[in-house]
Amino acid sequence: MDYVVPSACEIPTMEVHHLETPSPVSLGGFRGMGEGGTIGAPAAIANAIADALAPLGIEIAELPMSPDRLFRLIRRAQGGPR
Repeated sequence: MDYVVPSACEIPTMEVHHLETPSPVSLGGFRGMGEGGTIGAPAAIANAIADALAPLGIEIAELPMSPDRLFRLIRRAQGGPR
């Protein structure tokens, strides 16, 4: 309940580029894909939040970064209640 899924308003404009690189060792040049495209997004968002909060001395150590967790980190950095 605390985690707010980003909507279109919170997501920046993105460009998608496709780069084809056939495998030289498989018939037809096919490669495995898996879920590689989904691994980097949470870390990138956490790093952006950490960068924005660095002047307050806040370090991001766990995900997901919910609004409640962010407010607690900010209050703690400002000397308020946890």
